[in-house]
Parts: sequence; structure tokens; C-alpha cells
Amino acid sequence: MNNFADFLYTLRKEKGMTQAELAELLGVTNKAVSKWETGEAMPETSLLLPLSRILGVSVDELLAGKRDSQDDIASREDKIKDEDKDDDVIEEYIKSHLFKRGKDDEKTLLDKISALVCTCIFSIGLLTYLILGAVGDLWTPYWIIIPLCALSCGIIGILFDIFNKAKRAQKIKRGENPYIGAICGIVMITCIITYLILGVFFSLWHPFWILLVAGAFVCSVAGIIGGIVSNKTKLD
Repeated sequence: MNNFADFLYTLRKEKGMTQAELAELLGVTNKAVSKWETGEAMPETSLLLPLSRILGVSVDELLAGKRDSQDDIASREDKIKDEDKDDDVIEEYIKSHLFKRGKDDEKTLLDKISALVCTCIFSIGLLTYLILGAVGDLWTPYWIIIPLCALSCGIIGILFDIFNKAKRAQKIKRGENPYIGAICGIVMITCIITYLILGVFFSLWHPFWILLVAGAFVCSVAGIIGGIVSNKTKLD
């Protein structure tokens, strides 16, 4: 007999079970159990788990043909603990970076003021658009009010970030120039707003698409200058 067969026979005897009783619990024939114990055959994979539970051992122990030593048990327990720790770390990350994002206890006073101002602007813009559309049937071209409000909120957010010392310090710590980023953001948003107004109200989509290209070019130049200044500051 092999290790599995010997171990199976020993475990069954320890439980005080006959081959017939074990076979009945597993839903197989006496002959099948007999073949397992003589080493002529092995149980189907689907039977290993219920067999291990009936005999009070793990599947690994059953297949190995012996009970784990204390060192093996301790090693397995340590592995389980490490996996639990990893799960805790992942859970904490999700809570701190997803579920807590945007809550008041993480916002500064300037963040709250910025959010309030943007909410007011967007609400007024939406209300104005609805009134113009419902009363004067001016759904077109005054749909532009909605994107203009959203873009204006972007500029407001950038301006508030400039005056936020904590955010400035974070960007500087990451090696970024907070002012260059703010300038680029304002320039691009201003170009988009201007382009939309010229296009919607004056049908000057062409040739004023050049505004977007010009804005991107200015931002690229500003970024290069900012990088040079930052590197020079680090060297000094």
C-alpha cells in the first residue's frame, strides 16, 4: 500500500468506521473504498474534501499520507495571518482613498468655500438656462451657459488652490511648480471659453480653433520654463 492508502486505513480505524459506513457517507460502493485502501485506485477529486472532513484532516494531509507536523501547522497559520493582514491593508486603503474621499473632515476651509462658490455659479447658470429655454424658447444657443459655468468653476478651483498653502506645499514636495500648473490651467480654460463664445454666438468656429492650439503652445512653453526654474532652484 502507498502512503495515501495506509493513512486512509489508519484514519478510518481511528474513527471506528467500517468500509461500508465510510462508503455510505461518501455515496460510493464498499469496493471503491477497498480499492483506495489497497492502493489500487484513488478517490475522485470531488470526494477529497468530504473525505477529509469525515476523517478530520486537511486535504493536503490526506494526499500527503500523514498529519502535518507542528512546524507545518505553525507555518500555515502564519501564512493565514499574513493574508489577513494583506486583506486589512487593502480594506484600509479602500476606506481611506475611496469612501472617505471628498468628506468634510478632509477639506480645508478654502476647499469648502470653493465648492460653495462653484455650486452657486452652476445652480444660477442652470436656473438661468431653464428660464430662458422655458419662457423664451431659447434652448439654442444658450445651452452654452452650462459648459461656461462648468469651465468657470474650473478656474475658480485653480485660483483657490493657488492660495491653499497645504496644496502648494504638497505639489512642491512632489517637485511640481504649483504656479505654472495654475497658469496653464487658467490659460487653457480661458481659451476654451473664448472659443465657445465666438463659435456659438458669432459662428467663428473657423479660424478661431487656433485659440486652442495657441493655448496648448503657451502651456508647453510655460511648463518648460517652470521645469528649468525648478531644476535651477534645486541645484542652488
